[in-house]
Amino acid sequence: MLISTNLLINDSYIIQGLIGGSLKRFGGVIRDANTGQIVRHLAETPGLTQKLFQLPASPITGSLDLATNIVGHGVTWNKLNKVQQQLSQVMGLTQVAAGASVLGVGVSVAGFAYMAYKMHQLQTSMDTMQKTMESGFGRLEGKLGQISGQLSYLQLLVEDNRKEQARLADAINSLHKAFLVKQVADLQAAIQNRHRFPDSSFNEDLKTATGARNFLSNQAFSAEPEFDARKIMIADIAIQGWAIATTTEAYILLETGHVLEAKQILNSELLRFKDLASQWTEVLLKSERPELATAYRFTGDRFKDLITSERVERIAMLSPMDTDLTEEQKRKKLADIEVEFEMSYTTDLGEVWTHQQIAESEYLDTLSELLARIEGLESFVRLCETTGVKSIRELLPDENCEPGLYLLNPSQEN
Repeated sequence: MLISTNLLINDSYIIQGLIGGSLKRFGGVIRDANTGQIVRHLAETPGLTQKLFQLPASPITGSLDLATNIVGHGVTWNKLNKVQQQLSQVMGLTQVAAGASVLGVGVSVAGFAYMAYKMHQLQTSMDTMQKTMESGFGRLEGKLGQISGQLSYLQLLVEDNRKEQARLADAINSLHKAFLVKQVADLQAAIQNRHRFPDSSFNEDLKTATGARNFLSNQAFSAEPEFDARKIMIADIAIQGWAIATTTEAYILLETGHVLEAKQILNSELLRFKDLASQWTEVLLKSERPELATAYRFTGDRFKDLITSERVERIAMLSPMDTDLTEEQKRKKLADIEVEFEMSYTTDLGEVWTHQQIAESEYLDTLSELLARIEGLESFVRLCETTGVKSIRELLPDENCEPGLYLLNPSQEN
């Protein structure tokens, strides 16, 4: 390889920085918490990627989610010590949204295989949700830890409204008949083809990925941000498909040496993705109570065991109301929220409202993590450009390396 690489678990500087808070993970990169400067890129071995396929779907509110298991299973593979076993927490990998893991933790030469798998999961989730809505379901009290899947939060949005459940089932049924699903299926076929035949001509697969990116991004922007389960579902599928199509297109270009083209696409789509994520966050965080119109409302006591602080911070980075707060302004918001929840008139914010907030946090965290992953890939493209590689494979650990998460040590970049 052209740059320094080593296993994450062997780098005490990075581990201590993550534990102490001087370093933070943002998607597929680790940055200095104060300056935002990239310190390391994360990369997955093909063996680690294959292990991901074997992990079960995770509960919507549980801590043993996909990303946690990525590091948790590494305990067995790499014989981590007690401090290293805490990496899932110190890296902010707890409670990563189900849809967020669609791009993996770091870049990988097995990226096509993993994206094909996640596309299949998304389609399976649509089928499962339709059956659930058609048959109806009772109250979810005490069952939050059992709700799994990329679209699972939709159950929380319509849990007490049978009419809305039926309308959502109809929307899923209509979605299956729409051109949107065909684009998703075509994209999945192209990804699978790249995985099975990596040395075949890339022209048709690139054309499919480009077409899917353009169509799905258009669909994502067509769904006007609104607190409506059907609109959120359509937007979510389009946004996740858009992210997969964008990264697939970039991967194909990187593998074939077209680094500049990959950089241009990611730069353009990154700006659009940020804009859309900000719009959805602003709409879903609105509240008739001004004190609760913030991502930090998820820090209330009622969410203590359901929404982690890492998730709140990721969502706050998307929120126009929260992203530029000073520490003093943040402390005031947190104090106001605590008082608001203690006031007697908040008793009308019952269990259904709480479940809706959990669902919102799941959806918004998906946007947050996807954005961070696209940003990470865009940063990796700049690394490819700097080193002058002809293919992404020249920088990444291959199938002969020990399975795990690797650190790529680039020259300093922003």
